[in-house]
Amino acid sequence: MKTAYFVALAATMVALSTGAPAQTRYACTVNGRTAISTQPCPGSGSGIVYYGPTATKPAYEPPLPPSRPAPVHLKYLNPRCASLNDALRTAGTRGLKYDTINQMQREYIELCAENESEAYSQVAQERKDNKQKLAESKEAVKQDQERSLERQQQCSESKRILYTKRARKDLTDGEKADLQRFEDNYRSRCS
Repeated sequence: MKTAYFVALAATMVALSTGAPAQTRYACTVNGRTAISTQPCPGSGSGIVYYGPTATKPAYEPPLPPSRPAPVHLKYLNPRCASLNDALRTAGTRGLKYDTINQMQREYIELCAENESEAYSQVAQERKDNKQKLAESKEAVKQDQERSLERQQQCSESKRILYTKRARKDLTDGEKADLQRFEDNYRSRCS
């Protein structure tokens, strides 16, 4: 009896360790030798039957859809509506059933339609303000460039006038004083 127990135990261990497909196993002892077979023992009809795990295929479960990114107006929603919006956005990923999602959508529309409209208006205003700031910034850069170019042209013209006046040898004392003031102004603006 103990031998049959150990044979059964050994047969079960072999079946589990080899990963063999689930099926009926027989341990047959003939002339003192024990053999494990998938067929019934010949002649005796008294073979020991071992049952392995049943082969069941797991039911198909479709993969969970990825959640959508958070909408830009979420930061302008009140806390309750933001929470509901986030719950709806991630409902499929969390495996919620259709009827639960449908109920959440009805609640969101009922509680948050007006708040969502205001949030969209705030997003639109924010975009408009950002666009205006960008346009003002570009205009300021353009004006700075124009002023810089104008200053550069004025300095170039002043430099040309200085060279012309310095080249003259017949300057009067008044013209020399004017030239000195002009040079001082040139240095302060163009250096």
